[in-house]
Amino acid sequence: MRRRAFSLVELLVVIAIIAILIALLLPAVQKVREAAGRISCTNNLKQFGLALQNYHDAVGSFPPGMTVNGSSVAETGTFSGLVPLLPYLEQDNWARIWDPTKTWYQSPNFDIVPIQIKVFYCPSNRTSGVIDTSFLVPFAGRPLPNVASADYLLCKGANAALCQYTQVPWTARGVFDVNTSTRLTDITDGTSNTFAMGEGAGGNPKYGIRRWYPDTTPAQGLFPGQSSNIDQSWSSGPMATVTLNTIGYLGGACLGVTAERGGNSDPWNEPMNNPLVLPALSFHNGCINSGTAPGTYDIISGFRSVHPNGCNFLFCDGSVRFMVQTINPDTYRALSTMAAGEVIGE
Repeated sequence: MRRRAFSLVELLVVIAIIAILIALLLPAVQKVREAAGRISCTNNLKQFGLALQNYHDAVGSFPPGMTVNGSSVAETGTFSGLVPLLPYLEQDNWARIWDPTKTWYQSPNFDIVPIQIKVFYCPSNRTSGVIDTSFLVPFAGRPLPNVASADYLLCKGANAALCQYTQVPWTARGVFDVNTSTRLTDITDGTSNTFAMGEGAGGNPKYGIRRWYPDTTPAQGLFPGQSSNIDQSWSSGPMATVTLNTIGYLGGACLGVTAERGGNSDPWNEPMNNPLVLPALSFHNGCINSGTAPGTYDIISGFRSVHPNGCNFLFCDGSVRFMVQTINPDTYRALSTMAAGEVIGE
């Protein structure tokens, strides 16, 4: 008895059916993957919440958002407020070696900053990543480490001014700033109404760099070999410093803001998930960001994620909530400040 084989038409029909089934299945798989990534991202922020509370219990305050060993962020190297949290994130080995009197690019810190730490990455965005600094070496005139990235930002509030001693108006101050040590009792707006941290997705083509606040086009004149995608490390402050001869539009820092000039008549709102992000750069020109001309105000990035329609935020009471990007700008600024006295509804 002769066996009947599949005809070419039948085979093509079967392949077409399989292709259709796969096409129907892919969106569901992507949704499940995004849901898993978002849950993992939320869990990372909860770990940061525990670390911050344990740090506060041990020290009596939260860590500085950024530590500056000098008179100006633009002239000295700085390090991130995430560094003091290392012992509370099960990273004691690196914390013991870290020298707070040195910059991020000096020994022994030089050998620590490339370490990629899992909790610093949002799985929806990436699970690893470093910032290649080789393009800066000719300008800096010294070896530089390739710093490991991070996808989370400490909330600076609603003003991007960077100074050794903060002079940001109280109505615009966040829990974390340069050389500050905020206590829970300082958060008079309520810990359940105040951001501690938020997402800052980095190294993703979804988020580019712009030069000045009003710009609506990507920055031009970046360093040769520099990525056009915004990114920041868990260890360093702004990498743009006079000391390294690298003043320019580099990456971000460990801090995030909801406005650039909060406390002034026009706060210059920095909306969530803005596709063009301001890098971290200090112009050492005033400490309240009252200027409006280029070079007269400091800049810091806003919060951003790869989740649809919003970002996860850690509040100072340890809770994590997803905030939609269509949030009212006034409410968004109010949630980022700690002692402005705003009344925030549900």
